[in-house]
Amino acid sequence: MSLVDILAACFGSGGGGGGNTPRQAPFLDANEAAQLPFDAFVQRSLESAPSALEQNSAFTDILRKHVESGAVDSARIVHAVQDSLVRLASNDTDRATAQWACQLLALSAQRRDNGYQPPRLHGQSYAQVAGADSGDWEKQHQSPPVAARPPSPHQRSEVYIRTFFFPSEESFGQLIGFLESAQRTLDICVFNITDNDVARAIIAAKERGVEIRIITDDEQLECRGNDVRRLQDDHGIPFKTDNDPDRFMHNKFAIIDRRAVWAGSYNWTVGARRSNNESAICTNDPATAQAFSGEFEDLWSKF
Repeated sequence: MSLVDILAACFGSGGGGGGNTPRQAPFLDANEAAQLPFDAFVQRSLESAPSALEQNSAFTDILRKHVESGAVDSARIVHAVQDSLVRLASNDTDRATAQWACQLLALSAQRRDNGYQPPRLHGQSYAQVAGADSGDWEKQHQSPPVAARPPSPHQRSEVYIRTFFFPSEESFGQLIGFLESAQRTLDICVFNITDNDVARAIIAAKERGVEIRIITDDEQLECRGNDVRRLQDDHGIPFKTDNDPDRFMHNKFAIIDRRAVWAGSYNWTVGARRSNNESAICTNDPATAQAFSGEFEDLWSKF
């Protein structure tokens, strides 16, 4: 059985988020689904699984065209499915089930893709822990922070801090996964962006409706290979600079959905990715996310 057949079976098997309370799924028409880029198609079709089942033949054809076009490989397919399923899951058991199901998909694709290794299991996807589908950040931002109660011995905390080190393609893949999990907003404050893979992830977020803003250094904006101006000119993504030749805007952080933060020494450049000794952390700690969001808003207003 090919990877196409396995994934097509998923669309016809009636799977879903699985909690005690049924999730209300929005309707997605096959004609609209056919116009979506691959990552958005996976996300939207899984969110609207009843629609996919009702229009099974059409959705399966869309999936086959994406896979057989050669535009996506098995790693991208499995990561997209895993991130969406884990985000939609309502509890730890369902999240683990979704992750293992994707491991099985990856293992099934291994021979066809000459040794493709399945993605490493992780506790939760960035989108799920970031809480992109629920809550109102603006109201939370205006309210005094509430001290978190320590988790009981029988309850795993939803707050995480993850560490990453470079050069490392695995760590870079985690940055791309972080960007791909943005659902509502993506605020980027970095010294420089020259890595085209990062730029593509930012463009993909824009295409799925994420509101994006970029702050960068004015001198780096003019460097060869800088992607920031192109992101505005070609894709309408606004940016601001410090506009100060005597100082650097030297931050390197990003916030998705105002709930999860990526920060560290890692600059979003090819050199940092492949050559430099760099480090970064990612966390959904509410106080940290609020502090970085506040700093971004201050700099956006200042610049």
